[in-house]
Amino acid sequence: EMRKYGSREKRLQLLKNVSGAFRPGSLTALMGETGAGKTTLLDVLAGRKTGGIIEGKVSIAGHPKKQETFSRVFGYCEQNDLHSPYITVHESLLFSASLRLPLEVTSETKN
Repeated sequence: EMRKYGSREKRLQLLKNVSGAFRPGSLTALMGETGAGKTTLLDVLAGRKTGGIIEGKVSIAGHPKKQETFSRVFGYCEQNDLHSPYITVHESLLFSASLRLPLEVTSETKN
């Protein structure tokens, strides 16, 4: 409605020049101050960001990230995620892996 009167929509840049490495088979902690962009970064990587504009290059092992394959092997637990209070974080991750990975992947590999 305001566009009729010359108002322009402002774009807010949430992430800039971000790089990092995640080693397979290891737990990685992403830490920083409130508002630093930790959740935004993880949401972009996980494909959870549905609004806004995502620009730039996201590579995995030097190859462009393909969301349809990456989302099957990447996941994270949010601080306030919906987890059962009766199971551990490890059990929650195993459950998530069982939903994401193909049936051919053994329980030993998922573990």
